[in-house]
Amino acid sequence: MHVGIIGAGSGGLALGGMLYHRGFKVSIWNRSPERVRPILENGNSITVQDVDSTYSARFESVTSGEVPILPDVDIVFVVTPSVAHEELGSKLPAAIGDGVPIVLMPGRTYGSYVFLKEAKRVFPHKNVICLEAQTILHACRSSGASVKVYGTKTKVKYSSVQSIPASIISLLSSVLNELEYVNSYFEVALNNVGAFFHPIPTILNSGWIESGNIFKYYIEGISPRIAEYIQTLDDEKKLICDKMNVRHISLIDWVGAEYGAFGGTLYQCIQNVPAYTDISSPATLDHRYVYDDLKTGLVPIYKTAKYFSINVPTLEAFLNFSCSFLKRDYISEGRDFPFEYYKDTIK
Repeated sequence: MHVGIIGAGSGGLALGGMLYHRGFKVSIWNRSPERVRPILENGNSITVQDVDSTYSARFESVTSGEVPILPDVDIVFVVTPSVAHEELGSKLPAAIGDGVPIVLMPGRTYGSYVFLKEAKRVFPHKNVICLEAQTILHACRSSGASVKVYGTKTKVKYSSVQSIPASIISLLSSVLNELEYVNSYFEVALNNVGAFFHPIPTILNSGWIESGNIFKYYIEGISPRIAEYIQTLDDEKKLICDKMNVRHISLIDWVGAEYGAFGGTLYQCIQNVPAYTDISSPATLDHRYVYDDLKTGLVPIYKTAKYFSINVPTLEAFLNFSCSFLKRDYISEGRDFPFEYYKDTIK
């Protein structure tokens, strides 16, 4: 089986290395040539340093440019910042066969909805299948033609705004048995952990980041007070899930399920995740943890609350502060609640 990967960042390389190691052919594409140049110079190969082993992975093809090139693939994983989903929706279907499943990893919040909306506009007669995963599979960091994997999640939930055939679910399981299909689309979309673990600690540690210091992002950057603040926002997310009759997966439960790390508080749980121990902080505020996870994570969750007239004062205050502090209107730029889809599901 031939797997295509869009995005040669840390998550894409870790996923590509794992799939190669499991016996699949893997082709990878990245828009900017700078990202893939070290891989091309290394004979299409990367080095993967996993928790228990180090191995090499060689890709079938490594390409770049404005238009994706993924010939003869059976499945595609999109492992890019989620702000790229709309643009990829207008280009990616042309590069693959009809009905080839596309998995956004991650979709963040409402990824498959925005991807398919754009794909249907540009390719109205093509059978485009798009699903979205709640998060990426690996905690990892890459440099050049190597990637270090700090941990792999036990299960990653995924869903779609489309009705997905059993054959597609079976195909995905055969490629990645870590994927778990969920019928409830909003359960996957709203329980987006990156929306809480990424922009909040990054912005609240802005002084440390802008001073040029590199710190342990999760272990040092998420202090007891910041963890308590994140927990308050997670509690407000539960109000949204309850209103929509969607299962709420608390951040504490998620950390326990994915990493087997437990504790009496969110702070204690995070401190007990081995995969988080050595992950470093962003070097700048101009980072996907901010521009991506606000626009495609916290903002659409907030707009969902507004659609249902749910009071989320902490979330609202944080977003207003972030827009003022960073001098950018992330709220207006961010994704909206897909009310058309929601209305169709409750008819």
